[in-house]
Amino acid sequence: METKQGNMSRILRISLMLLICIVATLGQTAMAESKVKSTRPERRAINAGNKLYNEGKFTEASLEYRKALEVQPQSDVARFNLGLSCIRVAEQKEKGDSIGAKLMNEGVANLTEIAALGNKKADLSSKANYNLGNLKFQSEDYAGAISFYKQALRLNPNFNDARRNLRIAQLRLQNQQDQNKDDQNKDQNKDQQDKEDQQQNQDQQQNQDEQQNQDQQEQNEKQNPAENELSKQAAQQILNAVENNESRTRARKGNEQGTKAQGGAGNMRKW
Repeated sequence: METKQGNMSRILRISLMLLICIVATLGQTAMAESKVKSTRPERRAINAGNKLYNEGKFTEASLEYRKALEVQPQSDVARFNLGLSCIRVAEQKEKGDSIGAKLMNEGVANLTEIAALGNKKADLSSKANYNLGNLKFQSEDYAGAISFYKQALRLNPNFNDARRNLRIAQLRLQNQQDQNKDDQNKDQNKDQQDKEDQQQNQDQQQNQDEQQNQDQQEQNEKQNPAENELSKQAAQQILNAVENNESRTRARKGNEQGTKAQGGAGNMRKW
């Protein structure tokens, strides 16, 4: 039986695969809207770009969308699709490639501009917010992804893909926060353990120093037995001298007291 954590991991993996495919799906949906309220040259360029985009020729597609914007700079659909194609080209570049980074920034800027339209172009703006959410999700900025998904749902409450990805992002964010707490607790425990280890090392060092001093003293005694014996003899002589001096002092005091007693008796008058 799979554990709860295992089931969640499996669900997240499946949803992430859908997430990767969604950009193209949304791109196609947005591209279909290019037939509405557009001039003929603009529509021709957008349709040509759509065909190239669906074939995976994203660089060539972006050139057609740029042509559409030259004809009609206010074409929101052309700008949206240009944003998607720039992002797709950037994703094909190696990490750290300057051209890829520039295209990614351009793509995000175009989608951000469309996302800001809000209720003026609710459906297209919703898709732009959704794709921006996908980018945040892929970079593991789950809080940012949640914000974009929520905005996509505000503009289009029936956007089921946004609702599903919102839930996934919320789960990922919770897992991320739990992991951060675990890491923080581990760091605190490690700091405490380090302090205990340091104190233990200090105690061990102190015990070693004391033992070394004791060993050194014993070694000195073994190496200089005559000197140690002489020290013992000198101490005994001093002790004997003190005792003899005290004996003489007591004897002298006793003699003095006896003399005084005799003198006093000789002066007594007889009656």
